[in-house]
Formats: sequence, structure tokens, C-alpha cells
Amino acid sequence: MESEINKDLIFNHFARKSSPLQRELITHWLREKANEEQYYEWLEEWENRNPQYLAQSELTLHRYTIFLEENPHVEEANTPTNTPGQSVSNRWNRGQWLVAASTLLLLTIGLILFRNQILYQTYETALGETRSLNLPDGSVVRLNANSSLRVPRWGFGHKTREVFLTGEANFSVTHSPDSQKFIVKTAKNFEVVVLGTEFTVFARKRRAKVVLNKGKVQLQYQEGRTEKQVTMKPGDLVTLDPQNHLALKTLKQSQLHPAWVNPASEEKRFVFEEATLEEVAYLLEENYGLQVDITDKELAGRVLMGSFRADNVDQLLLSISELLDINVIRQGNHVQIRDK
Repeated sequence: MESEINKDLIFNHFARKSSPLQRELITHWLREKANEEQYYEWLEEWENRNPQYLAQSELTLHRYTIFLEENPHVEEANTPTNTPGQSVSNRWNRGQWLVAASTLLLLTIGLILFRNQILYQTYETALGETRSLNLPDGSVVRLNANSSLRVPRWGFGHKTREVFLTGEANFSVTHSPDSQKFIVKTAKNFEVVVLGTEFTVFARKRRAKVVLNKGKVQLQYQEGRTEKQVTMKPGDLVTLDPQNHLALKTLKQSQLHPAWVNPASEEKRFVFEEATLEEVAYLLEENYGLQVDITDKELAGRVLMGSFRADNVDQLLLSISELLDINVIRQGNHVQIRDK
């Protein structure tokens, strides 16, 4: 058999010119290790003598790029579904893993986006609306117009007594058996820490203020980069400007309750104690969504004093007009105030 296997026969075999019988003889011949080494030596020699087709890689790549541009929606379904070493179960498991990972990602994003809705109950009031709330610890909150209060859904009164206020609210806080602090946090970089007391917190864009009716509170705030605090006593009014510069003064007993709260009844009675017309204009803007235009600075500085009942904003405007003997003209949400 060895005499029949020579270089010429093997070269013909590489060139695909061998007969079936010759191919069978070569197969038997390759079973010996020495013949296998000889086979690969001749293969290397034959390849050197007969270089194979050299692909024009740059041209092929260019054609393939054009094909992809002309067929942008070609799917992988056109490729073979079975590849060596890959089972259907493995591909299925990988698909399940991708679905699970996508679901987990969506849940994580949802928890981040809706964290506050999940963890907190939010109470809101519309323009011109006030609302009374009874918290789980027994405290009572009167929420002024255009305001919101966030309260933890779980553990309030046990693990925490922290609430988050935007706008204005009056608090009547109950004393807890374990003397747990009640904390009102705001977006104005200040918070009110109390044990058991009655007070009002105002936290809007133009300024912030805290009025203490009775009890004791500690006001913690940040002025610039400095953390500060002040302890208030009954009758104190603390005002913070947009830069959190603090001003403290003492109010009369009749001034302690805000104009929009009447502890004795639910009627809407407004009490103005030396309030300028400019301050009243802010009240109309913040509580009723009105745009107020006062014709001159002298008029804006006029002081409003008195107590009167108003069921709606139009009655309030009429009362202001009569009290100061001025013209108050309303057109939609725009109000113009001027002298007669």
C-alpha cells in the first residue's frame, strides 16, 4: 500500500483529483503516525506551490457595507439557528435572563421615579381652598390655599414624626408619651423642631416665616454655608428672606393666629394687623393665583387693618376696596389696584 502512496498521489488528492479508491487508501495510510507527519509536510509544500484564492477584503467589506445600508431591517433569523456547542435550552435561558434583567431595571426606575408617591401620603389644597387634617399621632394641621403636606405612610407617630411642607400650614401638635419630636421640614433650608405646641409655618418663594402661638419650638436653618438655630417663645415671629437672613419680633395676642384660620369656627375670616397692601397682593397671588398690579409705590405701602368675613376672593377684593377707599378692578386672573 505504501508503494501506491506517493507525493504525486497526495498532490492529486489535494487538488481533488483522486478517485474514491485512492482516497480510501490514503485514509488507511494516515492511520500510522509517521505517515500523518509526512502528509502535512506534503500539504505545506503543495500549498506553497499552489497558492489559494486571495480574497479582496477591502472590496468585499465595501460591498457588505452597501448591502447593510440597502437592507437595514435584515434580522438574525436568516442566520443558522443551531451553532456548535449551543443548545436550544441555553438560548432560552439567556432570553429569560434578559427579560428578568429588563424587568428589574424597569422596577428600579419606577421605584426611583415614584419613591415619594410610595413612601408618602401627600395632601394638597387648590387655589382659594383650605383644609383641616388629623394626623395619626393626634396632631391637627390646617393647610392653607395652594399648599401641600407630605406625611409618611408607615410608622408615623412611632418611628418618626417628620412632615414636609410646601406653602403654609398651622400646626396643633400633640405631646407623645415618649416625648418624640415633631419636625416640619421645608424646601427653604429650614425646619421647625417641636415637642408639643401650636405654631404656623409659611414657606413660599418670596420668604419664609414661623409664628409660635404656644409651647416651645427650635428653628434650625442654614444661612449661606452656616448651620444656625434659634429657640422661639410664644408670641415670636421669625421671618427669613430668600437668603435665609433671620428677623425676630414679638406679636400681639390678636396677631398670633393667621388671617386664614379662625380657631373658633370654620368661617373664612381675614384679620389684617398692619399689613401693607403689597403684602395683601402677595396673599392674593399665593392663595388665589391672581396677578396683582398696584399702580404706585405709595399705594403699595398703605397699611390694612381690620377683621372681616369673605367667602370667596371677590368678597375679599370688595372688602379691601371699601376698607381703603380705592379702586380694585378684576379681569379674569388680573387685578389692578389704584387710587380713586
